[in-house]
Amino acid sequence: MKSIYRGRILTFHQDTDFDKLLQIKPHTLFIDKKHLTFIRDGALIVENGIITKIDDFHKIKHEITTEDDFIDYGDAILTPGFIDMHIHTNQTSVASYSGKDIVKWLDEQAFPTEIQFRSEEYAKREYTMLLKQLFKNGTTSIVGMLPSYYDTADLMFEITDSFSMRAILGNTIMTEGHPALTTNPESSILISEHIYSKWHGVNRLSYSLSPRFALSCNEMTFALCSQFLKTHPNTYFHTHLAESIKESVDSVKKFPHAKDNLAIYEQYNLINDKSIFAHCLHLTENEYHRLEQKKAIIVNCPSSNNYMGSGSFDYSKLDHYKFRFGFGSDWGAGNTLSMLRVMDDAHKLSTQKEYHWEPLSRWYLATLGAARALGLEKYIGSLEVGKEADFIVIDPSQNELLLHRLESSYDLLDYLFNLCAFGDDRIIIATYIFGNKVYGI
Repeated sequence: MKSIYRGRILTFHQDTDFDKLLQIKPHTLFIDKKHLTFIRDGALIVENGIITKIDDFHKIKHEITTEDDFIDYGDAILTPGFIDMHIHTNQTSVASYSGKDIVKWLDEQAFPTEIQFRSEEYAKREYTMLLKQLFKNGTTSIVGMLPSYYDTADLMFEITDSFSMRAILGNTIMTEGHPALTTNPESSILISEHIYSKWHGVNRLSYSLSPRFALSCNEMTFALCSQFLKTHPNTYFHTHLAESIKESVDSVKKFPHAKDNLAIYEQYNLINDKSIFAHCLHLTENEYHRLEQKKAIIVNCPSSNNYMGSGSFDYSKLDHYKFRFGFGSDWGAGNTLSMLRVMDDAHKLSTQKEYHWEPLSRWYLATLGAARALGLEKYIGSLEVGKEADFIVIDPSQNELLLHRLESSYDLLDYLFNLCAFGDDRIIIATYIFGNKVYGI
């Protein structure tokens, strides 16, 4: 049996060029089809979790049989699910707590909460709440940091797999810092080895080696991480880099052999095309250049950075460097799970530095751009034949003010701009993962 979904279809595709999206100017009345696909009355056909056809509805309506599952979403928009490229799965109960800086917030608020993840019962409750809210906000894939403890890190893989979710996850490695969260370097890598062996490549799951940041590790930790990546070359590497000025300064002091923040990771050969660095706010031009050369992945977390007062990313660098780049909520330090809100916060912070980019670029970075950055564009990020059916349904009428504003939208760019500016979980009326509805009507 196949499932047929009717609605307005909005998606990027294999020919979408991010550099060209950045060049689109305000008040562009017509968007070249080379950039995206928009079907006003479309049909999305899914079989066994895979997209098998996309077309105008009137062209395929004769194919519908009584045995098919037909869902008519009317004027609602069918679009790829959002990809959150940096999230903490064990900080839901501490999200939105205030701290004077990120290190102080970790010590006083985040770490005490993470300790509670020694309990599987507590962890299950927290994971259930987190995933429910992610789906409600239209997020279908995540790159997540898990607890340091084997049992509850393993549990998150198990629960995520039960939803057939595509996710990149890893136990947080801490060998220095809060005593209840730290293990010695050998034990941390042993936990990583066990989780990798059990879950990496299972269904839609991938493992990421995830040292929290330089301040929570020592030279032995990074040396063992380096060895792990040599013996497991298809593994992602996920950490924080230059999130705050204090953290950046203290990190270089801790590793005096390093000329700058990035050099800490370079010495141990931890930078490649599967290395995911969250934030990257306080780096030198030379460091950005080296990240570009190594094809590393930068994850921008504007909501978190703004909320914590950590700083803001200079988006004009996207015009000068060919970064692999995407957005993360940084849930925990961030105060929203909505990638719509994250996209809007990226706009707000960019205007502070007099940089203007159209909503297509931001929407791309939350969908196909994220998938490309992670090397997963064959599977997710856009609605195309052969890809996995991760998609959401957006109904602007669920937000009265948004609907009123859209009545005066003059083109697609303005329409998308206002979806980001006014949108939130209210307008996500359904979320599908691998063809299965996990939220909504």
